[in-house]
Amino acid sequence: MWLDAEGNKNRNEGVEMLSQKQYVGADYAVIANSMNGTFEYEKGDKRDLPDFNVFFRHNGSYPYYSDAVWFLTQMRRWGMINEEKPDSWYRDIAKKVYLPDVYMAAAKALIAEGKAKASDFPADSESGFKAPSSDFIDGIAFDGTKPNDYLSKFSIGLKGKQKVASGKIVD
Repeated sequence: MWLDAEGNKNRNEGVEMLSQKQYVGADYAVIANSMNGTFEYEKGDKRDLPDFNVFFRHNGSYPYYSDAVWFLTQMRRWGMINEEKPDSWYRDIAKKVYLPDVYMAAAKALIAEGKAKASDFPADSESGFKAPSSDFIDGIAFDGTKPNDYLSKFSIGLKGKQKVASGKIVD
């Protein structure tokens, strides 16, 4: 909340903290590149992107199961999960790792202390899944409750029952 507050006014202080050796330890300018609303893709190609990093706004920190499932689909697609899994496996792993009940307990404490409002937090958090969306760069619709359907829509990546053996994809 603090990093996103009042038009990102605390970002420079946050960058200063993160650049310290005991945290990220990267150069201040490198971290500031994405944290302060201007991103330099390559030398001379700077673009204003105030939401390049969002920490709280738009429910950016809420642990939606669907976000975990999306990460898992990418791990499957690119071979880090080398066996086909049922949709239930993706959901079960997401529920073990993402803990919305812990998040909401902290949110309720912030609300009780007057540091946040109930409207700052997602009202539709009961299921843990965002509504299906095709707002990705590739335009492919993602429904976190149907990860295998999503994976089947890609022309590249692991398909079906392929497994990785000795560094090679085999059927």
